[in-house]
Amino acid sequence: MKSISAWVLLLLFSQAALAEPETFQLVTENFPPFNMSLTGNEFEHDEENIGGFSTEVIQEMFQRAQYPYRLKLRNWNFAYNFVQRAPYRAVFGTELTEARQPLFKWVGPIADNDWVLFALEDSNFNIKSLEDAKPYRIGGYKDDSRTQYLKDNGFKASELSDDGLNPKRLVDKQIDLWISSTVSGYYYARKAGITNIKPIFKIRSANLYLALNKDTPDEYVNKLNSILKDMREEGVIDEIAAKYR
Repeated sequence: MKSISAWVLLLLFSQAALAEPETFQLVTENFPPFNMSLTGNEFEHDEENIGGFSTEVIQEMFQRAQYPYRLKLRNWNFAYNFVQRAPYRAVFGTELTEARQPLFKWVGPIADNDWVLFALEDSNFNIKSLEDAKPYRIGGYKDDSRTQYLKDNGFKASELSDDGLNPKRLVDKQIDLWISSTVSGYYYARKAGITNIKPIFKIRSANLYLALNKDTPDEYVNKLNSILKDMREEGVIDEIAAKYR
C-alpha cells in the first residue's frame, strides 16, 4: 500500500512539473528596430524597458505558450555565451548560419534582416550586381557585419557608430549609398524625418531566429515553432512589423 501511495505521489509531482515549465531566461542586444532599449541605455534589466519588432514577436509567442520567462538586454557576446551554458536559455535575434546550427535549437524565423543598398529616390544608379557599387561611397554602421563585408571586399565604406545618421548623410550627398536592412533603413529614415530614400539593390537575405540552448527539451521548441506559424498565418507578424516601417 505504501509503495502504491509513493508511486501516486511521484506521478503527481511529475505532472506538476510538466504543468509548470521552467522559467526561460531570454536575452537580446541593442539592435534597433528589432530589439532595443526604450530608455537609451546600453543594458536593460526590466522587460518594460525593452522593445522592438522581434521583442514583440517573442513576447506574444511566449504569452500564447504560457511559458514563464525573464527578459534582459545585454551586449551580444554576453548573450550568445550565456545561452550556451544551461537549458531554458535563449537569445534573439540570431542569424542562423551553418556554423551556429548545431550549437542551438531554433525557433523561427522571427524577422527578416536582409542586406540592401539604399539611395535617394531621385537617384539614377544602375546597380545590377554588388560589384556595380564599387565606385560609390557607401555609408554603414561601424563594426556591423554588413559594413565589415564591404571593407573586406574593397568597397568605399564610410562607417559611423550611429547608423541613424546615415539617412541624413544620403540627403546631404556625403555618401552615395547606404547599406542597411529594409526594416532598419526605413526605421532610421523615419526617425530622422526623411522620406525620400529607397532600396535599390538587395545583396542577400538573412533571417533572425530565437536560438535556444541545445539541452532545452524538444517539446518546448516544437510548441514555440507551432505558435509562431499560427501567428504568421493570422497576420500577427505583419501587424507588428507595420509599426516599425
